[in-house]
Amino acid sequence: MSANTLDTLQRQWEMLRLLPRAPSKITVAQIKQRLELQNLSADSRTLQRDLQNLSSRFPLTVDGSSKPYGWSWSRDANIEFTPRLSTSQGVALLLAQEHLRQFLPKILLNELVPFFDFAKQELANSGWENWHKRTAILPTSLPLLPPKVSADVLDAVHLALAKKTCLRGTYHAKGGKAAKEMKIHPLGLLVRGSVQYLICTLRDYKDIKHLALHRLSTVITLDEPAVAPEGFDFAGYVATTGSKYHAQGQIRLVARFEAETIEHLRDTPVSIDQQMSEPDPEGWATLTATLDSDETLRWWLLGFGSRVEVIEPEDLRQELAMELAGAAGRYRRAEQPG
Repeated sequence: MSANTLDTLQRQWEMLRLLPRAPSKITVAQIKQRLELQNLSADSRTLQRDLQNLSSRFPLTVDGSSKPYGWSWSRDANIEFTPRLSTSQGVALLLAQEHLRQFLPKILLNELVPFFDFAKQELANSGWENWHKRTAILPTSLPLLPPKVSADVLDAVHLALAKKTCLRGTYHAKGGKAAKEMKIHPLGLLVRGSVQYLICTLRDYKDIKHLALHRLSTVITLDEPAVAPEGFDFAGYVATTGSKYHAQGQIRLVARFEAETIEHLRDTPVSIDQQMSEPDPEGWATLTATLDSDETLRWWLLGFGSRVEVIEPEDLRQELAMELAGAAGRYRRAEQPG
């Protein structure tokens, strides 16, 4: 079998996999875009000819009521060559649909819809069909409504990350007076709380930036390849620097807590080297742990209010003391008459 024949078979097989079941449909341009993400290139005329050939052998249908025409499997098509899903695969697909929507690019989410439907059919009456409805992920802090991100911005960012190309867009920084146009080298997506951030470099600089997606506008993908800093590894970055907020290095925290408020830390420690004393006669326990000194740690400690006293390090103790004294002063002024 020639290389050209193998390429054609692979392309047509992928095209069959991309086609949704009617009434959903996909255009030739969308097929071309998705094939390019798999390094399967062909011009629109070739793809149109492929579809015509395939429709003579498979139950495919084309909606010619308006342009661009949309292709799909016929509504009653029995796709015998589609592999059956195992129970674990079906459950995993429905869990992904339920919990990972914000991570799935629209182009991929739309492509997965037939598989989600297939998973529901395969799991019907199995006892596992509602597993995704019997599991939940809850935040441990006050949940915030996510900011609105333009669908066009999200699509452009996802496409650039998939193709490893640059973006050009306008960014309005928090507190900034005017938006700035910039060339962006995308490196990955990070979700912190309810906000999505594009991890990237800008222009020809090498320092890593976090751009909130809801502050991006008029984004277009470029043909120019994105360039990552030498040795950059996204997973490693997120596990270290990227997960910190205004990081200042590690510290050895020593703090006294009302014992009841941190009893859960015996099961879910804050660090590998955590040590916690038994409650003293006054009901207070001392916690010792090596932690990253950043804003997240400060917010966590301040959340305990009067039920915690930081002992070490001294500079953190003084910083929180000043913060709490300021808050107490504001409450006292508010209580004063007149």
